[in-house]
Amino acid sequence: MRTSFITEQEEIDKIILECQYCFVGITDEDGSPYVLPMNFGYAEGKIILHSDPNGRHVRLLEKDSRVCVTFCTSNNKIFYQHRDVACSYSMESKSVLCRGKIQFIEDMEEKERLMKLFMKHYTEREFSFSVPAIRNVKIWLLEPEKVTAKAFGQNYRYKDNFLPPKV
Repeated sequence: MRTSFITEQEEIDKIILECQYCFVGITDEDGSPYVLPMNFGYAEGKIILHSDPNGRHVRLLEKDSRVCVTFCTSNNKIFYQHRDVACSYSMESKSVLCRGKIQFIEDMEEKERLMKLFMKHYTEREFSFSVPAIRNVKIWLLEPEKVTAKAFGQNYRYKDNFLPPKV
């Protein structure tokens, strides 16, 4: 099945904004991957994440702030070229990988501004936050240094050959 790179920023932004969550890859103390599913905000080309101010993830990021954040659209269309050939099957989807270094935001006004942008990803409502709520949240900010985006199963010529989603 066809895989193609996506380079247009507008399309990359659209894929990210279509997602409800992302996966954040961190380096564990022994060098192995440590991956967390997380909610996120996306504004001004930056990824906004938040968590408890304590915990393993924060300790790991304080030692090595490098991350890989992965977004993938959820489309259950499975296409095939030939029904009896396993290697001809593909799922139509798009993904974005963002690499860079997490910056923890400590300024209270900036934390509140970023939390408002974070909430805009899930709702159009305006929120206000109490001082303890802002003080007791760890805001992560990622300005991606490298972005890779791909489309899988797109522009496939056998558009009538697809399976319905498994129920």
